[in-house]
Parts: sequence; C-alpha cells; structure tokens
Amino acid sequence: MKTITRMHHQKIACWLLSTIIGMAAAETGKNAREQSKPFYLRDIEVGGVTLPFSPATVVVMLVSLIMLGGIFNSPKSTATASHILLDGKDAESRLAKMKKDIKGDYNKFQALAKQHSKCPSGKAAGGKLGTFKPGMMVPAFDKAIFAKENKVGECIGPVVTNFGCHLIWIEERNLVA
Repeated sequence: MKTITRMHHQKIACWLLSTIIGMAAAETGKNAREQSKPFYLRDIEVGGVTLPFSPATVVVMLVSLIMLGGIFNSPKSTATASHILLDGKDAESRLAKMKKDIKGDYNKFQALAKQHSKCPSGKAAGGKLGTFKPGMMVPAFDKAIFAKENKVGECIGPVVTNFGCHLIWIEERNLVA
C-alpha cells in the first residue's frame, strides 16, 4: 500500500478548494444574473424547484385562458342563409330589380341565384351558404344577417361588401344575447 505524502495532501486540498470555489462562483454568478432581472421576469421557485417561466408568463397564460374560455364556452348566435352575388357597376340596380321579382318567394330566389350569382355556391346550390356564426362572414354581411330588424324568410339587400353586391335570404336564425 502506498503512503500518501504531504505533497498528495496538498494537491487533493487544492483540487477540493478550487472545486468548491468554482461551484460557489458559478452559483453566485447565476444568482447575480437572476437578481438583476425585474421580479416579474425571474423564474419562479417553489419549494427549492425552479420553474422555467416567470410571473409575467403566468399572467399572460391566465388571461389567454380566460379569453379563450369565453370564446369557446359561450353560446353563439347562428344563421343559415343563401345569397345572390353580383359584381360590376350596375350590380346594385340589377339586384334591386331581382328583389322586386322575388316578392318573398324562396323558390324564385334560388332560381335567380343559380342563374345569375357569381359565387360558386350560387351555381351549385341555389346560393346556399350553410350555417355560420357571427364573425365568419365579412362585417357588412354579418351585420345584415344578425340584425334583429331583418326577418327570417325575407329577401334582404342589396348589401355591398368587398366581394360585390348581395341579396340575402335568411333561412333560419338563432340569436343569442
């Protein structure tokens, strides 16, 4: 068995001391960096465990969850509608004439949609757009469909949007306040 000399003791002591000092310096540097951040940007420590996000992140997540919960959980109004889309300078006057010809007859509305509408839904399905919620259509269209004064089963319009000019027939609507 080898004997440990005084020189070995010194080397071991130096190594241990340098390791301890290095670890302390690294920890001090980490703490100094962490302490220099504003409190709302520091990582959260809970019972000796550091979570990799800040209080600011937690606040943003909570606000987002509350807002998204309101979007997904709240009851929404719905409507089922058809439309006739025309474009061009005389679209509004042509639609006004069509509206007079329709006189509250949904079958005439569908026939005119198949014959004249520039929208693919007009050619294929008599202008049917299906069921949708507020915000799914362009604002002017949404406003016309979901306005209480516009009645179900009546021809509405002409309504001007960025796509052109529309006549709208509300087939069904469920308004939720």
